[in-house]
Amino acid sequence: MRAGKILGFVVAGLIAAIVLVLVCVWLFVNPNDYKAKMAAAVKAATGRDLVLKGDIKLSVFPWVALELGAASLGNPAGFSDQPFVSIQHATVRAKLLPLLQKRLEIARVEIDGLDLRLLKNAAGAGNWEGFGRPAAQGSAPAQGSDGAARQAERPLAGVAGIKLTHARVSYESVVLDNLSLETAPFADGVVPIDLRFDANRGIATEHATVEAKVDFSNPAGRHYRLAALLLLGEVYPAGNGRPLRWTVSMPGLDLDLDAQMLAVPSVALTVAGAELNGSVSGTKVLDDLTMTGSVTLAPLVLREFIPRWGLSPPQTRDARAFSSLSGSTAFAYGGNSLRLDTVQLALDQTHLQGNVADDLATKALTFNLSADQIDVDRYLAPEGQPPAPTQSVKAREPIATDSKATEAKTPWDVQGTVAVGSLHLSRLDLTNLKLTLTAKDGVTHLYPLQAQIDGGRYSGDVTLDEHGEVPVLSVDEHLTGIDVGKLLAGSGKSVHLSGKGNLSIRAAGHGETAAAVLKTLNGHAEGYVTEGAVEGVDLGYQLSRAEALIKGGSTASLQDTRRTQFDAFKTSAQIVDGVAETKDLLISSQALKITGQGSMNLATSAINFELLADTLRTTQGVPIQIPVIVSGTTSNPTVRPDVEALAKGQLRQKLQDVLKDKLQGLFGKP
Repeated sequence: MRAGKILGFVVAGLIAAIVLVLVCVWLFVNPNDYKAKMAAAVKAATGRDLVLKGDIKLSVFPWVALELGAASLGNPAGFSDQPFVSIQHATVRAKLLPLLQKRLEIARVEIDGLDLRLLKNAAGAGNWEGFGRPAAQGSAPAQGSDGAARQAERPLAGVAGIKLTHARVSYESVVLDNLSLETAPFADGVVPIDLRFDANRGIATEHATVEAKVDFSNPAGRHYRLAALLLLGEVYPAGNGRPLRWTVSMPGLDLDLDAQMLAVPSVALTVAGAELNGSVSGTKVLDDLTMTGSVTLAPLVLREFIPRWGLSPPQTRDARAFSSLSGSTAFAYGGNSLRLDTVQLALDQTHLQGNVADDLATKALTFNLSADQIDVDRYLAPEGQPPAPTQSVKAREPIATDSKATEAKTPWDVQGTVAVGSLHLSRLDLTNLKLTLTAKDGVTHLYPLQAQIDGGRYSGDVTLDEHGEVPVLSVDEHLTGIDVGKLLAGSGKSVHLSGKGNLSIRAAGHGETAAAVLKTLNGHAEGYVTEGAVEGVDLGYQLSRAEALIKGGSTASLQDTRRTQFDAFKTSAQIVDGVAETKDLLISSQALKITGQGSMNLATSAINFELLADTLRTTQGVPIQIPVIVSGTTSNPTVRPDVEALAKGQLRQKLQDVLKDKLQGLFGKP
C-alpha cells in the first residue's frame, strides 16, 4: 500500500508539473515572436515567402491549438508576385496526451477565406510543383507505438473534421468560388462530406453551381471508398437564361491504389433531361490504366432537349424528324486505345450498330457500322425554304514546316466500312449500300463504293486529296441498268431523260466547295440510254408540223406529247474546266434520228446544242431534215429551228414561202 501511494504521488506530481509547464508556456510565450523564424524556415524548405499578417494565438489545454490570422504563401521564382495561396483565418487543434505519446491526433481544422491560385509559366511548369523532397528510399519507419504506425498507413484517421468556408480556387480562366467543405471525423467509420461551390470559365453570363454529398471511408492504407455519392447542380450557358440541371449519382466507388483496382458498379448521369447509365471497372490504375464498362442513353426526345440549351430545333421536311435518340455501347480502354463494342444507336426509325476502335497513340480510327434504313429527305430543310447561310471559306493555311506544328496538325488515319440496308435521297432509293472509307496522310478514299439503285447498280471510286493548299476531288463512277428518269426526277430540270441506261464519269476538280470543283472539273463522261424519251419537248411533233406546212397540209390532227421517244440515246463528252462538250450525240428511233454536238456548263447549267432532226421521210425526193438549236439552261431550255442553216439546206426552195413566216415560230419553249 505504501508503495502504491508513493507511485500515485509521483504520477500526480508529474501531471501537475506538465500542467504547470503548459500554463507557463501559455502565459509567457508569445508565438508572434517567432514569425520571422517561421518565415525563414518555410523559405529554406520551399523557396517561397511566407507572410503572416495577422496575429498568432496559442492555447494548450485541453487542446494544443494554433490560430492564424491573415497569411499567404508566395509563388516560386518565374511566376507572378501574387500569392500562391492565402487565408483570412485558420485554426488547427491537436490532442495533448497523444502528443506526449508521440502520436498526432488533429482535431477539427477550420480555414476561412482560402484563396488558391494555380498557374503555369511559359515553360509549362505549375506553381504547385516542387514542395519539399520525397523521403529517402529504403529509410526505416519512425520509431513509435503501433498507433503511430497505423497513422502512417492512414494519415487522415486522427483528423476530427475539416471545415472550409468562403474559399476560392482558380486555374487559368476557370474559377471555383464560394467554395465550402465540411467533414465529420476521419475515424475508422464512414465520413459524410458536404461540398458546395460556384464555377465559371471566364465567359460572361455563363456559370454553374455544384453541390456534392458523399460518404467517405478509408479502410486501410491507400484504399478509399465512396458511398451514396450525389452530385447535382445547375449550368447557365452563355446566352441562355434558363438553367440546365444535372445530377450524378453513384451507389458506390471502390479505389484501392495499393492493389491498383477501381470498381464503379453503377453510375447515373442526367443532363437537361438526358439520362445516361453505366458502369466502370479498372485495373493498373497507376501504372497502365485499363478500364472496361458500359454506357446506355435512355430514349431522349430531341425536339424537347435541344431548346433546353437555348437552341432552336432544325426545320425539317418531316416535323417528326429528330424526335427520338437512344443508344448503348460497351467500352474498353487500355494501352492508350479506346474500343466501343456492340454499339447500338437509334435515331427516329434508323437503327445503327457496329463497333469503333481508336488508337490514341498512333491516331488511328477503325470502325465497322451498319444501318437498317436512312431517309435523308425527311431531315432536309422544307422545300422552298432557302438553306441556312454558310460562313465564307477562309484561305487554307500553308503547310506547316515546323516539326511541332506539323505534328499538331497530323490528321487521323481512318479505316472503316459502312453498310446501309436502304437509303432514300432526293427521290432516289438505294439499297444494299456498302462503302469502305480510308483516310491517311490527308487523302480520303471511298472505295469500293457500291449500291443497287432504281433497278440498276452503282459503283464508285471517290478520292479527296487535301495535301496541297486546295483540295482535289477525283471521281470514277458508273451506273449500270439505271432508271434514268427516276434518277433525274429530283433534279428540278424541265428537260431530262427517261429510260434504262448506263452512265459513267471519270473526272477531277479542285476547290473548297462543290461549285468550285464543278468549275475546275476535267475528265470524260459517257451515256447510253435505251427505250426512253427526251422529256419536255416533242421534236417529232414539231417536225411533223414543219412537214405539214411544207406540203400545205393541215396540222389539226397532230398531237404534242411533250416527249421525244427514242430507241437509243448515245453520247460522250470531254469535260474541260467544268464544261462538258460532245460531238457525237445521237438520238434514234424508227421514225426519227437526231444527231448533233454542243456543250453544257456543269456549274451554271447553261446549254448550247446544234442538232439535226431527220424525220426519215422525204418530200418530193428531198429528205425532211431540220437543224435545231437548243439553248438556255437545263431547267429552262429553249428549242428553235436554225433558220440560217435551214435556208442553206436542200429544202431552201421548198421553204421560201413558209421559212420566215411559219417555221420561224414553229419551235418554242416547251
